[in-house]
Amino acid sequence: MTLILLMSAFGTFAQNASVKAVLDSQQILIGDQINLDLSVEFNNELPIAWPIFKDTITGKLEIVQSSIPDTVKKETGETVIHQRLVLTSFDTGFIILPPITFVFNNDSTQSLSTEAQLIFVSDIPVEMEADIKDIKEPLDVPYNWRKWLKYALIVLLVLALLIGGFLLWQKYRKVPEVPMARPKPKRPAHEIALEKLEALRNKKLWQNNQTKEFYIELSDIIREYVEFRFDVLALEMTTDETVSALKLKGLEDGKVQTLKQMLQMADLAKFAKYTPMPNENEQCFDIARTFVNTTLVMPLDEPKEEEKG
Repeated sequence: MTLILLMSAFGTFAQNASVKAVLDSQQILIGDQINLDLSVEFNNELPIAWPIFKDTITGKLEIVQSSIPDTVKKETGETVIHQRLVLTSFDTGFIILPPITFVFNNDSTQSLSTEAQLIFVSDIPVEMEADIKDIKEPLDVPYNWRKWLKYALIVLLVLALLIGGFLLWQKYRKVPEVPMARPKPKRPAHEIALEKLEALRNKKLWQNNQTKEFYIELSDIIREYVEFRFDVLALEMTTDETVSALKLKGLEDGKVQTLKQMLQMADLAKFAKYTPMPNENEQCFDIARTFVNTTLVMPLDEPKEEEKG
């Protein structure tokens, strides 16, 4: 029963469609060109899978040029799709143009094929006693404006999309906020830092099991000093960023590395729940104080009265 239904459906489909492959000549000289016109005609709107040709149809039939399939609606209602291929061959003898298959409705059971045809390619007869003639100029291939216009439109469309995407990205991208430097105090940075360090010592935080709070304050005091003394936004930076910035400022490597150890210990206590030993706390405090004392800049002395006069 299913077979009968399939045969019935194919019979109805075959009555509504036809395919043709017409050669303008079936006999050419070697290297000469012939036209192959492919056409499909059907009554109803049918999705059709048009065969895609590359450089050859068979190993002995090369495609010199192919037009874009053109669709025409006839007055009687039928739809006709037509494509012309320009073929050539450099082999002599009989060459078979194989059947070309068109699939309808995305169903391989609903397909129609053209008939196979023979093409005879003859060699150029050589007249041994004739005069030697000049070599013929190469044949000009007609310029396909429609093909290149299509490529140009695609390129322009891609460029337009890229430019539009770039402009949208420029308009809506989030620009990272640059932290603003705080105004510098009127007093020297080292005076403020040393006072805060002494105040921190007097709080005895780590001696009262407030080790994390001790390192938070210690780290902030030193980072604030670095910011005011070296113009490095250390309060907004990680330890590695702070160390790199101080190196760029030309600070001696020994001082930078010692400060880095103190800041890393502070990071462990603040973020990794690490509890340093008492001697480590004392050592970090001494590092901070030594760093300030060895990098401080004394304000210029006021000019004496006699120097002013």
